[in-house]
Amino acid sequence: MGMENQSSKVPIFLRSLNGAIGRTAVWVSCWLLFEVLALTVAIGWFDWMSGAVGNSYAPGALLADLGANFRIDHRAEMSATSGYAAELGAMLAFLALIFGAFTGGGWLQVVLERTEGRSVRRFFSGGARFFWRFLRLMFVQMLLLAFFGWLLYETPWNELVLSRWFGVPESDCSRLESLDSEALVRQLGWVQDGLFALLFCLISSGSLYARTRIALHDTNSALWAALCTVATMFRNPIRTLRPLALIFLIDLAVIFCCGQVLSSLEAGLDAETGFATIAIIFGVGRLAVAARHLTRGARYYAAAYVSRDLVRPISKPDPWKESIGGPGGPRYPLGEDDEFAAMVRG
Repeated sequence: MGMENQSSKVPIFLRSLNGAIGRTAVWVSCWLLFEVLALTVAIGWFDWMSGAVGNSYAPGALLADLGANFRIDHRAEMSATSGYAAELGAMLAFLALIFGAFTGGGWLQVVLERTEGRSVRRFFSGGARFFWRFLRLMFVQMLLLAFFGWLLYETPWNELVLSRWFGVPESDCSRLESLDSEALVRQLGWVQDGLFALLFCLISSGSLYARTRIALHDTNSALWAALCTVATMFRNPIRTLRPLALIFLIDLAVIFCCGQVLSSLEAGLDAETGFATIAIIFGVGRLAVAARHLTRGARYYAAAYVSRDLVRPISKPDPWKESIGGPGGPRYPLGEDDEFAAMVRG
């Protein structure tokens, strides 16, 4: 496995998916770690629900729908539990972002390093190796998203688009009651959301390529890597974005199929539903989440393949040239006349 410089007629997105699938231990480990985070919130809801239901309801009566009576009887407790879950979820979401910076370094260590075996060990050593650099890059990405969110949803949009273009008074910018039709209000909302979604995809793709550039050159400046990545993507928009877009479409297709299966199963839930149906619903949901971690690894493979072709090498020695050494430790290049190199290659 690992990166190969030889040309191939196989599309990059297929090679990337194949590479990620081959690292089963890596993406399964990422999936299980994120499942533990989700389980933290789920256990709190399960404990509360067990105490609230108790023996007061017939078995299976609340399986498909909690019902109006249950929601009214427990509205105070549900509100408190929801608030607690929201606060805990926010903290876990931030922890997931930090762990995402760690897993990015792990994936790139596995993708770029020319060695076989011990993928999980090399994954965690790579996560530690690049963590602080990728964490700084993550904050740059968050600042950019916050800035564009302010442009599209706050004062600039209200003054430049709503007030000057559509003549909406400043007092109505939050409600848009002075516009001609409700359809126009919906269309403006779609434009806002569509522009932000497009910017989010571009910034996320740029962050992915910036991480790959940092790992490829083994440099430290997150800001400089981001600026260089913008220039590279501007000069080569199709080559950089096409494989990521195709992987994203595969991701959407898997989620859509899983969603259709879940919808059909959940529509038939009633008091007679057996354990097998619940287990299938649980399994399909977990499959959709696991597929996201697999395609995330494929994106790093794709970014590495593209960056190998587009990013010019720097003057310092290539840290990923053919070499030997322990994961995360010093590496020793294999020279052409090295007897040990001949044995390794042979």
